[in-house]
Amino acid sequence: MTNIRHGLSSLILAAALALPAGIARADDAACQPVLDAVIKQAGVPVRQVITIESAAAPGKPLRGEIIRLGDTLYMRAGSEWIAKPYDALKAVGDSTQALQKSAHTCTRVRVETLDGKEATLYRVQTSGAQGPTVSEIWIGGDGLPVRQQTDVQGADKAQHKVRFEYANVTAPANFRR
Repeated sequence: MTNIRHGLSSLILAAALALPAGIARADDAACQPVLDAVIKQAGVPVRQVITIESAAAPGKPLRGEIIRLGDTLYMRAGSEWIAKPYDALKAVGDSTQALQKSAHTCTRVRVETLDGKEATLYRVQTSGAQGPTVSEIWIGGDGLPVRQQTDVQGADKAQHKVRFEYANVTAPANFRR
């Protein structure tokens, strides 16, 4: 269970940086809309609701949440909220660097309607040291990610789902630093 909680913490951190596991290179034209969405999201208030389904704990999904406001990142795993400093410029730089290192392909799949609004679905396939991943990320008409699902293969087989919300984002009532 400790490894699963560590995995949730890692996913929460990756989601906090708006970094779908190795999504793209900055110079890859097919991936540019995804990278643009990641960069745009780094500077706006966002609430992320995260669910992880793991082969290590079938039927027992882990749930977490992130709220990012200004220079503060609030993370919840279980019932506890923790606040940490957040630097949008550093997050964009770190994300861009990580993206430059990944072997990947990106495909624009289709336009769908999610919650009554159009969103473009992109599929991003990567191969890395931990095995291949397939991410699907929906980008709304405003250029921001709406939803993301990542299937991790290999020894750490899991499915990560993230829903992004941008309206009425507020800090949690109780948190520790």
